[in-house]
Amino acid sequence: MITAGMRRWALFFVVGFAVSCGWLVNGWRLGAELAQVRAGHAAELQAIAETSAMALAEQQRARAALEARLAKSETLYYGKLKDAEKNTDRLVADLSAARQRLRVRTAPAACGDGVPAAAIAASLDDGGQRADIHPEDAAALVRITGEADACAVKLTALQEWARSVSAP
Repeated sequence: MITAGMRRWALFFVVGFAVSCGWLVNGWRLGAELAQVRAGHAAELQAIAETSAMALAEQQRARAALEARLAKSETLYYGKLKDAEKNTDRLVADLSAARQRLRVRTAPAACGDGVPAAAIAASLDDGGQRADIHPEDAAALVRITGEADACAVKLTALQEWARSVSAP
């Protein structure tokens, strides 16, 4: 016969076994659910990573295209700047060596300091209305205009750069 103490132990064992089986089954169920959540999370992370990679690749392509446009623009305007500097240097050298002269127009005098107006008008030709500038002063003027030309090229290049960078 089974005593009351054994019945309690048997009941305790059966209840413990049932709880353990329930716990085990619940663990399997929660494990499967957790695996499903992890798989969904991994898929979501993968989608985010792919989207980020595509966005990064697009940004890199856009940057490469912008860098190519800027390099082309820089090459073009650098060449223009060097041409302007060469022309200025050549003209300054020609003026300094007196191979060229810089002339300015002058206005004829209103009166000829005692010379009759008819005599002054009759003796003037187109050459009389021009005056040569001293070679050093002419070279200085050409340098100033050359610097202005260089600044104009730099400004144009800077404007082109700003348009390229701000363009979508």
